[in-house]
Amino acid sequence: MPILHGIRNFLEFANDNWTTIAVVMGLAVTVFQKVIRYLRKSEEEKTAIVKKQIQQTMLKLVTDAEQDYGDWKQAGSVKRAQVIDTLFADYPILSKVSDQEDFLKWIDRTIDESLVALREIITQNRN
Repeated sequence: MPILHGIRNFLEFANDNWTTIAVVMGLAVTVFQKVIRYLRKSEEEKTAIVKKQIQQTMLKLVTDAEQDYGDWKQAGSVKRAQVIDTLFADYPILSKVSDQEDFLKWIDRTIDESLVALREIITQNRN
């Protein structure tokens, strides 16, 4: 009976791989719950999450720009352009933000905050 062989094969597979099956099911449930929680958030909460992630990325981008143009005097606008270009290249969805002017002002403030954080980190490392 081919059906009984199929059932037997399935049960043997489940018996041999029960830990992997349990882990995959647990991960699937966790991811599903995270997606549901995210979708239930308001637009303001979603925007705050995205801005926090961009701020974390911004510190790395500012650090890279400082390393690239550290010896140049008055290269602030070049560094800013590099950071913004890289940010928009890494996250093309940002070009679809409806109010680009306010968004660029927020990016400028975030760059300034990242520079302050970078200088604090450098000062702490020197000490």
